[in-house]
Amino acid sequence: MKKLGFPLIASLFFSLFVSGQNDPVLLTIENEKITKSEFLAVYNKNNVKEEPLTEKNVNDYMELFINYKLKVKEAEALGLDTSSAFKNELAGYRKQLAQPYLSNREVTDQLLQEAYDRSLWDLRASHILIRVSPNASPADTLAAYKKAMDIRKKIASGASFEDIAVRYSEDESVKDRTGKDGKSTIKGNRGDLGFFSVLNLYYEFETTAYNMKVGELSMPVRTPLGYHIIKVTDRRPAIGKVQAAHILIRVSDTNPDSSKARIEEAYNKIMTGASFEDVAKEYSDDKGSAVKGGVLPWFGSFRISPDFVLPLYDMKPGETTQPIRTEYGWHIIKLLDHKPVGTFEESKSDLKMRIGRDKRSFIARDKLVARLKDEYHFSYDEKTLKEILPLLTDSIYSANWQIPESASLQKTLCTIAGENYTLGDFATYLQKRQSQIKKEDDRLTFVKFVFGQYSEDKIVEYENGKLEEKYPEFKALMKEYRDGILLFDLMDKNVWSKAVKDTSGLQAFYETIKTNYQYGPRAEACLFTCTNDAVSAKLQKLLKKAPKKGYTPETIASMLNTDTILSVTYQVIKVEKGVNAWVDQTTWVKNQYTAYNKDNQFTTVWILSSLSPEPKPLQEVKGLVTAEYQNYLEQKWVKALRSKYSYKVNEDVLKSIYSK
Repeated sequence: MKKLGFPLIASLFFSLFVSGQNDPVLLTIENEKITKSEFLAVYNKNNVKEEPLTEKNVNDYMELFINYKLKVKEAEALGLDTSSAFKNELAGYRKQLAQPYLSNREVTDQLLQEAYDRSLWDLRASHILIRVSPNASPADTLAAYKKAMDIRKKIASGASFEDIAVRYSEDESVKDRTGKDGKSTIKGNRGDLGFFSVLNLYYEFETTAYNMKVGELSMPVRTPLGYHIIKVTDRRPAIGKVQAAHILIRVSDTNPDSSKARIEEAYNKIMTGASFEDVAKEYSDDKGSAVKGGVLPWFGSFRISPDFVLPLYDMKPGETTQPIRTEYGWHIIKLLDHKPVGTFEESKSDLKMRIGRDKRSFIARDKLVARLKDEYHFSYDEKTLKEILPLLTDSIYSANWQIPESASLQKTLCTIAGENYTLGDFATYLQKRQSQIKKEDDRLTFVKFVFGQYSEDKIVEYENGKLEEKYPEFKALMKEYRDGILLFDLMDKNVWSKAVKDTSGLQAFYETIKTNYQYGPRAEACLFTCTNDAVSAKLQKLLKKAPKKGYTPETIASMLNTDTILSVTYQVIKVEKGVNAWVDQTTWVKNQYTAYNKDNQFTTVWILSSLSPEPKPLQEVKGLVTAEYQNYLEQKWVKALRSKYSYKVNEDVLKSIYSK
């Protein structure tokens, strides 16, 4: 044994030695050691300009990296990483980042491609439904299956599908039924579901139908509703989305011929030149669309009367149908616009979102769970699982079941990677989901169904806890997000918000740099606007006297405005060159004035003074000064951190990064 032990220890030591040599420590801050690979990972991620690893570039970035690490160290010292706000925010990011690791991407991509391929076709199918609960007992499930098989045999032997559907199908839409008003009759569809496309029906139903030929009869297909016998009756290139207008004439029970005569009258008007919109407003019984000229919202093939949608497959925008009959009455349809199914890239985002809400998304999860159960040696004791049955009472049907005391609850039900989960753990899970059971459900079948959910959740939960250990790139990404959140909070406290809130500090800082924000040479000028040329002439006479008389813009305006209607208005401004065209054209000499007349606008510029360069007030340059103040605060803070914490760069390792 000793002879075997030494080579193993030596091998392990050599492995660690080589690993350490391949990824040596580059930077040490206090007791934290940062490796060369960590530095390079951050450097390469932020090197958007793809600058080469020169000595200058690496050294410059190292200085930034040290600052970054010192700030994180300070955040940890202040305990920011222990606050509930920080933990909640990081947990939210982790949930998003973990998603790709907790899904089967290959299966998801396959489902996406499958969905797009199916979206290129519209199917029309009929079905016969034999209902059975998803949690029915094995005996009830078998009975429903046998009933479905007997029905299938009748059709296969030559019986009419429609007649058998009306006789046996447990889908209420098959048979004629009384309308909500208690008087009208809603005609049954005799099993005809009309046209549909991908993600319109249950995945099991959809998959069977898309793999069938037109006219073919399926074996019984299980969905959450029960067993279906499916017959595909049509298959067409997908219509996509269409916008159409229609005119509807409802069929009178007492005088059906009058309805047909009326629709033909409307059609003849359109054929002899009347606009479809006007005829729709006059004739259509669909008042909601009639006021819009018959225009309907955009629609696809699903849940539209097949007799209504069928002509649209072969029409072009602008074309109009002859009168057609549906269960709603007589229609004339005009195709207005058509949007075919987009390319895969155009459709991918929408399909991905819809798949995520569809039951088929569990296929990828099921395959992931199966792999994880094998990886973590999942096992369970069915005998122990059944011991929960005597603990269940009828109160479970009203969702009031409480877990009773029982020694059985302490037993190990399942194991994941050597970690035990008790029957009591599962009972707590079951209690929260008891509302899912129905009175007709078999309890054992229901318990097994919920245990399937429980085991899936637990195995995924276990995997979730192992992500940092299993995937170095995930661990690095989580560290990046963790440090980023800490850094943001601390930077906000010490730099960003501080610069905004510290008004006295900002003012004091402005005084030290205000010469950086100077006005150029400026003129102080008064711009007079006169109502006419005569007023302008009077103004110029007053301006000529102004230097001796000591007139101000206000006194001049008061002398000219002798009526309630103002003859002249004025504005005193201080401007640099290029700001005001009138001032630019006037010589910048005190008391110089020039009158301008353009498009009957009488403007006179009076130069009051010429101003030397001076600092701009803080309010005018506050944004720029605040940014500069933030930089100043950060530099001051970093300087303090470099004094507070010890750090050392391994120059040999640093040199190895940029040396050839």
